[in-house]
Amino acid sequence: MSTAAAVLAVDDNATIRKAISMRLGAKGFDVVTAHDGAEALKLIGQRNFDLVLLDLQMPNMRGDEVLRRVRQQYSATQLPVIMLAASNDKADINRTLELGANDYIIKPGDLPILVARIRTQLALRDTVAKLREHSAMMRNVYSLEAVGSAAPKSRDPADTEMLLAEVDAANTIPFDVLHDLTPMTCFTLTSDGNIIYTNRFGAQFLGYQAEDIIEHPIFDLYVADDRRLAQENLASAVDMPGRVNRWDIRHIKKNGDVIWMRNTARAVRHGRSLMILVTCEDIDDTYKMSEMLSFQSLHDELTGLANRKALEQRLSQVIDSAQREKTEHTLVVIDLDQFVLINDSCGYDAGDELLRRVSKLLKAVVRTRDTVARIGGDAFAVLIEDSPIEQAQTAAEELRRTIESYEFVWQGRRFEVSASLGIVAINESCDTTGNVLSMADTACYAAKDSGRNRVHAYQPDNVPIVTRHGEMRWATRISDALAEDRFNLSFQRIQPLGSTADSEHYELLLRMRDEMGTVIMPGEFLPAAERYNLADKLDRWVIARAFEWLGQCHFSDVHLCCINLSGQSMGNDDMLDFILEQFDGGIVSPAEICFEITETAAIADLARATHFMQELRERGCRFALDDFGSGFSSFAYLKQLPVDFLKIDGAFVRDMSNDSIDYAMVRSINEIGHVMGKQTVAEFVEDEMTLGLLRDVGVDFVQGYEIGRPAPLEEFTFS
Repeated sequence: MSTAAAVLAVDDNATIRKAISMRLGAKGFDVVTAHDGAEALKLIGQRNFDLVLLDLQMPNMRGDEVLRRVRQQYSATQLPVIMLAASNDKADINRTLELGANDYIIKPGDLPILVARIRTQLALRDTVAKLREHSAMMRNVYSLEAVGSAAPKSRDPADTEMLLAEVDAANTIPFDVLHDLTPMTCFTLTSDGNIIYTNRFGAQFLGYQAEDIIEHPIFDLYVADDRRLAQENLASAVDMPGRVNRWDIRHIKKNGDVIWMRNTARAVRHGRSLMILVTCEDIDDTYKMSEMLSFQSLHDELTGLANRKALEQRLSQVIDSAQREKTEHTLVVIDLDQFVLINDSCGYDAGDELLRRVSKLLKAVVRTRDTVARIGGDAFAVLIEDSPIEQAQTAAEELRRTIESYEFVWQGRRFEVSASLGIVAINESCDTTGNVLSMADTACYAAKDSGRNRVHAYQPDNVPIVTRHGEMRWATRISDALAEDRFNLSFQRIQPLGSTADSEHYELLLRMRDEMGTVIMPGEFLPAAERYNLADKLDRWVIARAFEWLGQCHFSDVHLCCINLSGQSMGNDDMLDFILEQFDGGIVSPAEICFEITETAAIADLARATHFMQELRERGCRFALDDFGSGFSSFAYLKQLPVDFLKIDGAFVRDMSNDSIDYAMVRSINEIGHVMGKQTVAEFVEDEMTLGLLRDVGVDFVQGYEIGRPAPLEEFTFS
């Protein structure tokens, strides 16, 4: 059984050391780690390592200094060193290669590529060691031949016979045969690149007989576009004899196949002339794997477009160009309108196919030099370079019209497609990719808010933009408040009016405190929570805190506790499971809970909302439809929703004493609710006159400042 290769990993970052140790250990390597250069040199002096992974940027002693000291003791073939570079800085990388590094990896790197390069260096090390061993053996042979042919007569013939016997026992092979069979392509060149010698294995690997390419330029064996790279590296080897030059390049075989190989060249003096020794290592599989992994990391698997990471990389370069060279560019963010309808009605296969077709439409419209990326589920981006926003606006309109004119057909069904586009100028005032993308996203949402299927340019003083930025800031504040537990609950009484109504109950209301302790009302932060998918997190917090409070109170005098649910929660099966788990704990009875939902949330996905409500009503919960009457289709949907209470929109209640139309609306809603067997609740009851009118109308419950203002849960007392 072969011994595991010993690898020394040197990095000042403990997380990186641990990751390398775990990942290479799992691949069968014996990994030892060092936290700095001094410890690394100490370990190298204490034990034998097969290879070193060496961080370039380290405090106290940089990696290149460690490399310099290692090379004073060990050659590149005795102890291979692969540098771990934090960036693709050519100056640093070239310096380490000149100092004797065998290879380099840009951190964090991909594990398959790292393992492949380690194994390549170990294989080279073993091959060179065997060659060195055989060379020593051949020198013995040549020495013995010299002894046999020109030995002094005084030498004892028995000594010569004994040495020859040792050579025979070693089963030696002539050196030229060994070189011919070495599994690597080897060339000896003149200083101007003509082939003097090649080993037979290498020539056959490229499809030739050795004699076919002797005295021919080695440049004929490279792809034409890469020959300049080879010329530059061979010229560098000639300029600095003894220095090792390495480069990856495409070779072309006799049959036309192209293969990636790593060339290593070194010039040596031969009398008054120079010869260049070149070895060519097959890295085609490794290179193609690297290219594949690189492509996958920068491209969207579904559409083949650039992904968000690739867009951000290019965007960063464009921003840098705008700052340094005062160039102007434009970023366009595209969001398909009502994409969810296709997914819901036809399935995800249809949605995926639409995304693929839209990606082709976008590629067909833009210039070849522009970057088209898929940056989210149904969101795309186009980076239009060297184009001021005034010109890019025309291109964006063309993109919008192209999408609008496309008719998507799936299994005989036809769908119209449209998109909302946001554009932002990229100029010297732009700072980061994150800010530019944020501005483009904001403009895109403003286009949606303005009616969809339109282009909206980012302008800092534009009202929709200001509103959207405000919501984005609120989203951050909400997340921070959840993390820091700066939410609390208040309660407000809901009082029965008629003798047939149930007993008094309460609605729980959410409040947020800012960093200074100031109370913030829900009207300020809930729109942002809905917009940025934080509403269901708030709902979970409210339900968990409410159930905890109810379990501590054990208040039998309160008939119902009303808890608001957002539209996001209504369409979320995980939320339904969460609520059922709370009831399964046995602390709170479902009969004590009434969930309030808005009409808008209920009709957004009527089927899912109905299922959600029926599941909880079977457990004993009740439901109230909040703000009833505010929508145009309220009455049409009322029969389909399994609700127990109608909460009449406060906009009608507030002015019913002064407005006959509002009074008529309240009365009509109340009558329809009673006909359908539902109880009614009037909100925003703020004075005695309104209370009297509601009593005359026959409303079942009232809620508002006239009945009781919201108060913190800590002030709750049993009546």
